[in-house]
Amino acid sequence: MRFGLFGLILLLSSIVVAQAAGAEPSYGSFGPESPRMREQLWIVPGGDPATPLRATVFRPAAEDAPGRRPLVVINHGSDASTREAVSMPVFYWLSRWFVARGYVVLVPQRRGHGATGGDLAEGRDSCSRPDHWSAGQSAADDIEAAIRFMSRQPFVDDQHIVVAGTSTGGWASLAVAGRSIPGVRLVVNFAGGRGGHAYGRPHAVCSIDRLIETAGRLGERAKVPTVWFYARNDSYFGPQLADAMADAWRKAGGRVDLKLLPAYGADGHELVADRASWSLWEADLAGHLSGVKGPAGDMIAAEGEVAAASGHALSEANAGR
Repeated sequence: MRFGLFGLILLLSSIVVAQAAGAEPSYGSFGPESPRMREQLWIVPGGDPATPLRATVFRPAAEDAPGRRPLVVINHGSDASTREAVSMPVFYWLSRWFVARGYVVLVPQRRGHGATGGDLAEGRDSCSRPDHWSAGQSAADDIEAAIRFMSRQPFVDDQHIVVAGTSTGGWASLAVAGRSIPGVRLVVNFAGGRGGHAYGRPHAVCSIDRLIETAGRLGERAKVPTVWFYARNDSYFGPQLADAMADAWRKAGGRVDLKLLPAYGADGHELVADRASWSLWEADLAGHLSGVKGPAGDMIAAEGEVAAASGHALSEANAGR
């Protein structure tokens, strides 16, 4: 059965009370799996042992994916005005795309956001004096801790791991590319960046020059290939900025495949928000995943198979973020 809202609130509240009482964090799954892609609440380590991360895990049907499966970690964006009240991220459509290809999906909620709570480790700067480097590294601390924990799970193939993210989650994923994390083979950046909509203005970024320079610093340390997807009507990080960041990354020695996509919807920054966007990026992403060998290496599903893998009507996806 799926969690009811009241049941989920009680469960999260009990975890918070245990932490407040000084109990050691209890990591792992909490509660039953949902019929929707075996959805389940997990508690995983973050960059600060005092603040465990709330996370959503999706898995292929047991009969379709026995044994160990490759892992993808999907990382959310951040909004200073809503971060404390934001719901648990699930990225239904992107998660569904990966699950249909045999992946275990982990969607952690980083420190300073929603149910995870705690201090916002990745946002201690200001738009007037942004520190894009430190913010990316702090977010990457959470992601790395979660990856290392999930790598030890008996159903995860710890040699075939993909890190993906959107917006500030994409930026954090690029920071992860510079770390020596065993098993990480590919980083996927959807509309990644930081400081977009500076002072509430579309197409304004907190210190564009510093963001581009920091992209070069990250690229210099990158140890795995990356693929970047940006729509031409992204109001946060437009195509010229994406191209400049990718160029800085490449010149610093990082491997990057930049895909500038056609305009999408009202704002191309919402590139992973729904099913319709698949047609823009799935062929390129599938091609990159074919190089990430593992049990799911030959499971590139056709469109009809993807739809069958979920078994849910489109209307049920409205809870995805």
